[in-house]
Amino acid sequence: MRSRDEEQPSHEELASSSPPDERRLRRGRQILLPLIALLLVTLVFGGFLLVRSLGERVSGTSVARDSVDSGTKPSLRLSNGPGQVSIEGGADLETVKYEVVRHARGSDPAAAKSNASDVPVDLSREDSAIILGTDGGRETGADYALRVPSASDVEIESEAGGVEVSGLDGDVTVRAEAGDVEIRDAGGSVTVEAPQGDVTISGVNTDTGQAEITVGSGDLSLENVVLGTLEAEVETGEVTLLGRFSGSGRILVQTGDIIASIPSENTANLDLETRVGEVVREDRGGE
Repeated sequence: MRSRDEEQPSHEELASSSPPDERRLRRGRQILLPLIALLLVTLVFGGFLLVRSLGERVSGTSVARDSVDSGTKPSLRLSNGPGQVSIEGGADLETVKYEVVRHARGSDPAAAKSNASDVPVDLSREDSAIILGTDGGRETGADYALRVPSASDVEIESEAGGVEVSGLDGDVTVRAEAGDVEIRDAGGSVTVEAPQGDVTISGVNTDTGQAEITVGSGDLSLENVVLGTLEAEVETGEVTLLGRFSGSGRILVQTGDIIASIPSENTANLDLETRVGEVVREDRGGE
């Protein structure tokens, strides 16, 4: 039996006599709980920033439509930032009709649409030329779709985006910094500068016109082309000739192949040269 004089151990003494593993566990909990709380706060704050960031990336559009009296043979100059450009020629037209889908971003769909409606479509005249342009600034763009008289002379400058032109008998000039260029069913001279993008020319029919084509990085396709002279240079890419070709001139490729899938007599007056690559002639036998 225990004597009454024997003292019971105090709470502090019991704690100090606890096993070492238990003491380490308690200390670990004391450190871990604040870390978990800090992590939760960080996650909540990060989620808030993510939601806010995504909200600022909402995209909206606004459409502008109009027409301009032009006569049967106008001159049109179009300058565009990011966005697509499509121009189609129409017989018997005496107006330039355009539709512009403007793009912008905002904190929510309503704000994005409002910002898009503020993207300007600048229209002016310089002598007999009609000038259209859009440059709404950062995080904006515009897609143009135009119908113009088929006899129009057209000049296009595009910052980024594809350009398509079809059904024109006048001269066509396209300078596209980044994007593909396609010209179909043209009856006048053609000038294309495309540092980054593929170029397709088809259905050109002008015995006296000329084509000057410069491609940086991209392929060039020529199909059913009848013209006076052709000067084409490709820095890096492949050139393909298809269907029929009539005219004289030169095609130079710095790096890439030239594939001539046309009758050999069609290239009698056309020099084909590649610095690094091959010239492949696939004679179609007058097809």
